Amino acid sequence: MLQGGSTSRLLKKVDVVLLVFEDRLYDLSNASWRTLKTEQGKSEQAIIAEAAASLLGEHEQKPSVLLLLPPQEFIATRVNMPGVTKDSLRAALHLQSSVLLPSYESPLVFTVNTYSDPFDGHNTVIWADEGKIDALFSEFHTHGLFLLGVMPRHIAAAQMSTKSGPVLLCEEDSESISAILYQEGVVSEYLQVMRSDLEDPDFARQWQDTITDLKASVATSHTIADGSDYCQYSSAEINAGEYSFIPAGARQSLAHEQKGKRIVYAAAAAIIVVLLASSPFLLQSLQLMRLDSALNTLQASSTQAREDQALVREFEISWGVLNEFPRQHIPDVLLQLQSVLSPNVLTSIEIDEGSIEIEGESNDPQSLLQLLEQDSMFTGVDFARATNNNRYYIEMRLSTVDYDAYRQRYFPDVRR
Repeated sequence: MLQGGSTSRLLKKVDVVLLVFEDRLYDLSNASWRTLKTEQGKSEQAIIAEAAASLLGEHEQKPSVLLLLPPQEFIATRVNMPGVTKDSLRAALHLQSSVLLPSYESPLVFTVNTYSDPFDGHNTVIWADEGKIDALFSEFHTHGLFLLGVMPRHIAAAQMSTKSGPVLLCEEDSESISAILYQEGVVSEYLQVMRSDLEDPDFARQWQDTITDLKASVATSHTIADGSDYCQYSSAEINAGEYSFIPAGARQSLAHEQKGKRIVYAAAAAIIVVLLASSPFLLQSLQLMRLDSALNTLQASSTQAREDQALVREFEISWGVLNEFPRQHIPDVLLQLQSVLSPNVLTSIEIDEGSIEIEGESNDPQSLLQLLEQDSMFTGVDFARATNNNRYYIEMRLSTVDYDAYRQRYFPDVRR
């Protein structure tokens, strides 16, 4: 992973900013565009690269490109890691990537502004599919273009549309609606909804209430509904360093460039050493300084690595036992039982570590048992003892908690 100065130096070489919006690819420098024509057997990355080559065909030299992609190509999570310094945050996120997004099977890369959210101290982490980004780089390279980075387009729009203070930027296209709250270079809120989900009236009302609350919290808000809206901004205002994804090929290019510089520096140093070889005392002094510098560098590097490793391990141990403690959510259980048992009578209930025993009266205890078996919240439903006329005694377990697995993980040596 490239961080800090290396990434900033690489992204300063951007010559062109391209934008994907609906079925068009825009060049933000002159508002020209090309249609993204879908073809059977051709990947989305190949289609974008082909349109970019057509759009930038007049450039004599191979331009370096920053590509702005739709919000639905990215995933956002909010994390709060108290006690973890901003220098160690990236390492901690890298270690916990599989925990934060367990359902996503493809390899992921992330980007985050390590400065905390000015509103509530959280960090918004943006994730992207590593395979898609590398495929884009390969397709651009095939057409003689150099893809320096990929970035969510609405974050770029927020950067271009504000000078100071928080800004709410809403973006709409045919597939989704997105909203971000941006202040002082930090994404505080990253919301996104598919238009098909808004067909549900309750969901649509909840989304509208959320947007209304966000608009009330800021003085400036913008709405973008077309690719041409992006062309009214200056792409020079984009700060790609914090929320951009660098393809592996671009990172390798930077590494080769730095290697070439090191070879030049090494050659110059060798010439100087040859010139000074006639002075034994100066040569020995230079060797001693070089060895001392190398020793100090190695010591400092290993110390930081050990501290980071210990910090992440301590964080996982200290907070995991609390964060992962199984919660039974008793109010939800009682409400669910009420919906299943009604109009039957419940006279007693006992809940202990996910095990539930209920007792009451019902005109048809067997039907009641079947209803509980069909409910996804409960498992292992059975009569605790024989029914007596209309009296029932039923035992079951919550399917949403697993105390045995929790104890095995955090307290393997404790016997019950």
